[in-house]
Amino acid sequence: MTDGRNRCSRRITRRQALAGAGGLAVGMAGCLGEDPQNGNPSGGGDGGITVFATMPAVWDFVRQVAGDHMDVIDLVPVGEHGHDWNPEPGTVQELDDADGFVYLRDFSSWQDDAAQQLRDDDVAVIEASEGIEFFDSPAEDDDEHWWMDPIECQNGVENIADGIAELDPEHADDYEANAAAFNEELQEVHEEFQAIVDRAELNELVVATHDSFQWWNRRYDIDIYSPVGTSPDDAASPQDVQEIEELIEEFDIGHVLYDVGEPSPLANSLADEVDAEILPLSPVETQIDGSPDLDPTVQMEPDWGYVDHFRELNLPTVETALRAESE
Repeated sequence: MTDGRNRCSRRITRRQALAGAGGLAVGMAGCLGEDPQNGNPSGGGDGGITVFATMPAVWDFVRQVAGDHMDVIDLVPVGEHGHDWNPEPGTVQELDDADGFVYLRDFSSWQDDAAQQLRDDDVAVIEASEGIEFFDSPAEDDDEHWWMDPIECQNGVENIADGIAELDPEHADDYEANAAAFNEELQEVHEEFQAIVDRAELNELVVATHDSFQWWNRRYDIDIYSPVGTSPDDAASPQDVQEIEELIEEFDIGHVLYDVGEPSPLANSLADEVDAEILPLSPVETQIDGSPDLDPTVQMEPDWGYVDHFRELNLPTVETALRAESE
């Protein structure tokens, strides 16, 4: 299966579906505001089925499985952080004209509230996290960031395939095949990640923005440290920053990492203080058209899929930060 950039030539790309989904598109456009991808659709469903996803990673999982049979629309505007974004008043009411709604439980309260409301309105509600057990990570209890683990993602993809097959039984075999093909890609991403860890000189990462990467600790046994909590709105205390600076010196860490979707002045100041370099990470919660504010040398595309975020940003950054570059 091709990556997200190649596929978007024949599949709906984010809210381009708003231009071609009839009355629903007109209503949603007013609630969601302008978006760089809101133009003439370059693909989309052949059966008039519209499914909304609640953040970029989930959007990509759904479109990988749906293929050409559905219009898949990401509710989070380009440039907005999926963990921070909240819909405008009235958006959920507009969603009850959709056929499906795919969400993450316990990720943000509006998603759980919307899921309950839409169930009452007979919209097909699919919980991508169904059956996935959260765990008490070093960053938070019941850490819900399972999509950062390419292995656990495969369970989420299967949940989505099962859900949209119930919504559209006529194409159930296609959804099963698409999910299997995409899960093979996710398995390859996992193997690439594991190979980096296996040859790494370091085992520690410092992230100077909100800590959504602890599922890597569980899967790959990487120690991840952050002076910031698990919310993009959390702030680091002077004591937290000092402890991180001491840890950087102790392990001779040469890089400070940051979430591309967040303002990151702490990453810059921390890197300056310890004479380190900054590198980007993506929790696949933000789509960016161009460069993140912190680093104009990083170039992103607004229709990147999950695999793109990992291969273009996360894997190269982890490889460099852990000193695992191949000779």
